[in-house]
Amino acid sequence: MTYPPQPGQYPAAPPPYPGDQYSLQQPPSGGTAITAGVLAILGALWGVVIGIMNFGVVDDVVEDLKWLVIFQGTVYLLEFATLLPGAILLFLRKPAGRWLVAAGSALHIAQGLVALVVLSSDDRFTRDLDSATAIGGGFGGLLVALSPAIATLVLALVPLTGRWCEWGKRPPQQPGPYQAPPPGYGPPPQQW
Repeated sequence: MTYPPQPGQYPAAPPPYPGDQYSLQQPPSGGTAITAGVLAILGALWGVVIGIMNFGVVDDVVEDLKWLVIFQGTVYLLEFATLLPGAILLFLRKPAGRWLVAAGSALHIAQGLVALVVLSSDDRFTRDLDSATAIGGGFGGLLVALSPAIATLVLALVPLTGRWCEWGKRPPQQPGPYQAPPPGYGPPPQQW
């Protein structure tokens, strides 16, 4: 037997409303986004150091490869300009940060491929090797060297990173409606 509530108190909560029950969603894990952001910061630091070093050795490079050193130095500084702000925006859950990190990682991969093609077609670097060995060895080494950029690009583009960035913008979900209390069990009357 249940006892009625004491005067001036609210009754016990009614049972849930029949029908669809909405459960509160758990926030998405930020593991992929945070890892992409940390890798982007490391890539930005790498880019600024190597970019400055490339510009420092331009005069020491043979004349026909100076354009490659200048190209790589410029791309490294562009990586710095995209990866660092992208990582900061990614930590702030801004979707623009995700795309800046992806763009900086793609720049790094593209400049690595350009350098591989140019250097493997130059006889000074492949003179003692046949072309298949030179390209295979160069590609294998490049794959190892580019693995942090590839991982950063993949982590920035996975859907979980996008959901994590969008999560802070959603209004909090509320549980479904409850039935109204029985007549006579409303709030107590106000005293004048």
